[in-house]
Amino acid sequence: MSLRPVELEQVVAEVGTKLVGAVAQKAWCPLPRLAYLELRVPGRSVLLCLCAEGDLARVSVAPTRFPTPGEPAPFQRWLRHELTGAKLQAARYREAERVVELDFEREQMRRRLVVELGAPGGLVLLSDNGRVLMLSGEGFGPRRNLYPGAAWTPPEAASSEALQKARAVPSRLAPQEEDVLPLAQAAERLLGAKDQSSRAESIRRRLAQPYRARLKRSSRTLEKVRAEAGRGPEAERHRQLGELLAQNLHRIKRGAREVTLTAYTEEGEHEVAVVLDPKRTPKEEADWHFHQYRRLLRGVEQARHREAELAREVSQAEAALAQIDRMDEAMLLAQAEVLHVPTGGDGPAEGKPFKEYVGHAGARIWVGRGSEDNDTLTFKVARPWHLWLHARGVPGSHVVLPLEKGQEPTQEALLDAAHLALHHSGAKGEPRGEVSYVPAKFVRKVKGGAHGQVTYTREKTFVVRMEPERLERLLKSRHAEVPAP
Repeated sequence: MSLRPVELEQVVAEVGTKLVGAVAQKAWCPLPRLAYLELRVPGRSVLLCLCAEGDLARVSVAPTRFPTPGEPAPFQRWLRHELTGAKLQAARYREAERVVELDFEREQMRRRLVVELGAPGGLVLLSDNGRVLMLSGEGFGPRRNLYPGAAWTPPEAASSEALQKARAVPSRLAPQEEDVLPLAQAAERLLGAKDQSSRAESIRRRLAQPYRARLKRSSRTLEKVRAEAGRGPEAERHRQLGELLAQNLHRIKRGAREVTLTAYTEEGEHEVAVVLDPKRTPKEEADWHFHQYRRLLRGVEQARHREAELAREVSQAEAALAQIDRMDEAMLLAQAEVLHVPTGGDGPAEGKPFKEYVGHAGARIWVGRGSEDNDTLTFKVARPWHLWLHARGVPGSHVVLPLEKGQEPTQEALLDAAHLALHHSGAKGEPRGEVSYVPAKFVRKVKGGAHGQVTYTREKTFVVRMEPERLERLLKSRHAEVPAP
């Protein structure tokens, strides 16, 4: 369970008393709802943990931080840019809204870091006028209608009855005399180990997921392939019937539905009843059985090869799952990058063919990474009603503004997408340029042309005057969290 209201009040009060004036030296955001601030007080550094993750939600002082794998999240970059060198001025806990606010100041520039501990939880960095600079938390922005540039308002307050009931629950914090911040450190002892083990198990599940999916799929396919590989007797039966019919063509009347023929085998002679298709001639009937024999024989041979491959896949998946089961917590946490990979699929996620940016009001904008990726983005990812953009007259990336069916783009989102189209084209650095846009359904690949080479019809074109502030905002928003398409 997350920190209780009385515990949060105790910890935030301690932070506001003992850490006011501390200088922010470093910042990390290893996971969407988890951030750390390294605050320097005379003689020591303190690692302040800010977690808005459901039952793990807390403000605490941690001995170590969760690893930050791969490319830094946009929120981490914003924290470092805006808070490094700033002093903590105040810490407040808004009990009714379950919100913690940390105020920072550097050279008369004020910033506020907000931790929303309710559902959905998230982290928000605010400017001095209360506007959102950046936010973090899967699904947090859309559900709270927050996006860069929006005015932040507190979440809905709890009722007085709920507050009274929550405050009646006693504190579980057990401070130790030798601690520098006894209450904040006690909060980490209360939930930190649970956080580590919970993340480790999440990593274990993520690591195992593709192998479990592969094992399930391969095992299911293996059953079908084994059934196909076992059709050898059926193939032999067709061969025997074909030979029997070929030897007795003169005895078969055209249009008959059945004939009884004498077969001579090593065991002796015996009568065989053969079902016929009245639409076929006797020769066609014999040829059909020979065809079925060859078809089934080829299928049996291919199935036997496939059976061996699938058996190896099943064995490898089982071995991988056994290895993952044996991994301890430290080994699992070293694989923390898998928590940044979307769930689903049967194997490791491949890189997306586009870079994703966040435009005005949270609009998603996709920019192709290269010529082959441009083709994938335009013809496989984009839906027919998505808006497609390209810098006119110069080579460049394909840009897609995903819209709902029937939705018209806002002027600001269109300008954002156009800025990115120019920036990722041969017109990069120019003060102005032309951009064409059209629904993706009117874009066609040039037959025999190079990757990314297209033609389009019904386009509209406009001149874009580049705004450096707009472009900077867009480039900083890359990989920010937005609703799934």
